[in-house]
Amino acid sequence: MAKYRVIYEDPLRPDEPAKVLVPSQNWIDKAMRGEVPPIWVHWMLQDDEALAVSEGRHHTFVHDANRFALQYTAPRVEPMTEEEAMVYLIMKDVPRHIWSVEYNRPMFAIVAAECVPSDRSWREAWRLAT
Repeated sequence: MAKYRVIYEDPLRPDEPAKVLVPSQNWIDKAMRGEVPPIWVHWMLQDDEALAVSEGRHHTFVHDANRFALQYTAPRVEPMTEEEAMVYLIMKDVPRHIWSVEYNRPMFAIVAAECVPSDRSWREAWRLAT
């Protein structure tokens, strides 16, 4: 099981509870072996999807086959530590406006897995401490 979790809040949705990103151990292992594409591949695909949504064609959107294939054909990144893999995962899976903009308080935190309650009590009531 992965040692870390990412807890984040979306400043554009202040009434929503904090979200917890739990990485797959399989994905962490791949990143640590250097089997993931450069982050720009994911960003390019996300940008294509966002453009389709903003243009109202998201119901019929299909990725360009060559761009989509880059996930599998682009040169792989160097092997990472688990901590570096978590940073990569944040840049890949947490919305960019959360980690790329400076706010008046932290919007995300990388925490040890044991710091996140596993019993689901007080679910949807979590907040990042300021």
